[in-house]
Amino acid sequence: MRRISLALTTAALIGGTAALAAPAQAAAPAAAPQRVAAAAKPCNADNAAIYTDGTRLRTKPSASGAVKGQLYFGDPIRILSKSGKWDYVQLKAKSRGGLSKGARGYVAHANIIPPYCGGL
Repeated sequence: MRRISLALTTAALIGGTAALAAPAQAAAPAAAPQRVAAAAKPCNADNAAIYTDGTRLRTKPSASGAVKGQLYFGDPIRILSKSGKWDYVQLKAKSRGGLSKGARGYVAHANIIPPYCGGL
């Protein structure tokens, strides 16, 4: 009875008749959820990028690590490992800040656009 009353209230608030069909459907036994086999794409740490301009590439995973150079928005990187809030990365191309391709160092995780791991 509460379902019907809720459905009628909802229909009155929405102003439509589609909500009136909900109680009849709710009374029917629920079908077991079907699992759709999706082609899961593996997360590839190779497609990350820098999120902020002037991001410092450091020698250690801390703000006290020496700065090797600066990275800029969109600079492509490969995440090699993680250390707390820091990621050890390698440049996939010469950075806009002048660092050569293949340079390695630590970047604060907040300054990285994470790899895209999934499909649409």
